[in-house]
Parts: sequence; structure tokens; C-alpha cells
Amino acid sequence: MQMKYTPVGRTGVHASLLGLGAMTFGEKNIWKLGGLGQDTVNKLVARAVDAGINLFDTADVYDDGESEKSLGSALKPYRDQILIATKVRGRTGGGINEIGLSRHHIEIATRKSLERLGTSWVDLYQFHSWDSHVPLDESLEAMQDLVERGLVRYPGVSNFTAWQMSTLQARCEERGYSRYETAQMNYSLLNRDIEHEILPFMRYSRMTLLVWSPLHGGTLSGKYAKDSKPPAGTRAGNRGLFFPFFDETTGFGIVEKVKQIAEEQGATPAQTALSWLLSKNHIVLLGARTLDQFEENLAALDVNLTTGQLENLDRITKPRIQYPNWMIERQSSGRTFPIVEPS
Repeated sequence: MQMKYTPVGRTGVHASLLGLGAMTFGEKNIWKLGGLGQDTVNKLVARAVDAGINLFDTADVYDDGESEKSLGSALKPYRDQILIATKVRGRTGGGINEIGLSRHHIEIATRKSLERLGTSWVDLYQFHSWDSHVPLDESLEAMQDLVERGLVRYPGVSNFTAWQMSTLQARCEERGYSRYETAQMNYSLLNRDIEHEILPFMRYSRMTLLVWSPLHGGTLSGKYAKDSKPPAGTRAGNRGLFFPFFDETTGFGIVEKVKQIAEEQGATPAQTALSWLLSKNHIVLLGARTLDQFEENLAALDVNLTTGQLENLDRITKPRIQYPNWMIERQSSGRTFPIVEPS
């Protein structure tokens, strides 16, 4: 099992293609995603570091801050070897201003995140989503101030649209601010929407993609079946719904194809779905509730899907973009010039 690494934007820093997400960390288990205690978290983190993982992602809203506490404690022995990513934007308390991307909230949220993580800086600080109630300039100025004070190494975003990232990057370039190096988005065989505009913009801007929920809430592990109630003890069973959402009329057909290719490979469906993502060289954030689950996901590094299998998965899941005729061909002097769509 050989870990691979990829550049983080234009920073000169490299991160492992597999990262460890900490949404399952914290015993409050507010979102019914894991409720992992410190002992299990310590073992997961130690195993991740041993496997070559150097990127660990959390957020201030995960388990009401307990995720940051637990992750920070587990990472103390490795702090200078690894990259810690966290996020700001979500509601962190009952007060009217304990939410959003105002300078007020960013300042307080940063201080509290650093305290919980037990560190004097965070390597990647991400706006968790767009905030239409706050002028973008105020948010960017607050982030730049954190960078200049040494509290944040690199800014990033999560769950932004392409136009939002474009506006943000242009504003930073105009003002001489630090550029935003990463975007964390949902991407999987059940949701390839970011291929329309977000990924093309990220390639243009040389931003690095961090994939959240690569198994689509566990659906691509094959544990759920169409027209059947999710089993008790699973993520969907505990929450009473599938999240991230997907088109169940076609989605379970995709899962069956993943199972078929997994059988051909002698791998699990989860490993097969992860291998498809890894073939694209994006950073994939793994989430796990048990060490066995984590070991299974790590083994995706050893799954090498054939060209035919990759093409098969691409074909059955590719977003179907309907272009108008004038975008497909151009007429000139009676001759037709086909326009080839970039891959």
C-alpha cells in the first residue's frame, strides 16, 4: 500500500491523496454520524499517519466542536508532520451573530477552533459555504488578516459555486491577498455535478479539490438496497434519510454496476468507488466509524481499475449536458466544423 501525494494549489506543499475526515469524531454524536470516543480516534489517527496520510479535515460545527477537540488531541504527537484543515461559517451558538462570515464571527470562531485543536495555527482554513448576508470584501479582509498574523497558512472554500469562486479569486488578485488554494466539494459516482463548471474553473485557477463523502453517505459501499429500509446502526438508518441526496431511481442501478466491477476486481464496492476517484488524482477525504472500515477504505490504494472498467463507470454515471446545436457545430461557407468537447 503506497500512499501518493499531490500539490495543494500553488503553495508548494503536498498532501496525501487520501485524507482523514473527522465528522465521526466526538461523543456527543449530535448528527448521528459516529460518536467516536478519544481512544478510537487516537487509533484511527495513528493508523492514518502510519499509512502516509498527512491531511486531516474537520469543522467547528462537527459535533458542536467536539470533533476539533478530539482530532487536536490525537494529532499532538504529529503536529509538525501533518496538515490540519477546518472550517468556519456554520452556527456555533445561540446568539444572533454566532454564524456566518462576518469579521466578528470569523475572529471569534478562529480563536475557539485553535483552542479546541490545541494549536497556534491552522494549515487550511475554509469558508464552509457562501454567506450572502455579508459583503464578500469583509470576509476576505478577515481571512487575509488571519494569514498575515500567522494563524492561517492557506485559505480555502467549501460548497461554493464556480461563479462564487471566480469572484473571490478575482477580488483577491485585485487586492494582492492570498489566493484560495482548495475547494472542498461533494463528488462521487452518484454526484458528478461539479464536472459542469466547478472542476473546469478549478483547473483554470489551479485549485486543488478535496472530496467530501466520496462514498455518498455509505451508499456506494453497497450496504443499502432499493425499496428497502436502511438497516439500523448504519448512517442512513440512524438519520432516517440518505445524505447526500441522490436520484434513487438511477442511483441504485449505479451501485449494482459498482458491485459487479468490484467482483471482477476481487475488491469491495467501497474500494472500487474510491479507486475511481483516486484515478482522477483528487484528494479524497475518508470518513470511518471503525478501524476495520478505515482499513477497507485504505486498501483502495491497491485497487487498479482497468481502462475498460473506468470507461464503463464514466459512461453510466457521466452527467448528461444538453448543449444547443450552435455549440456542437459551426457553419462556415457551407462546411461543417465539429466542436469537440474537452474531457
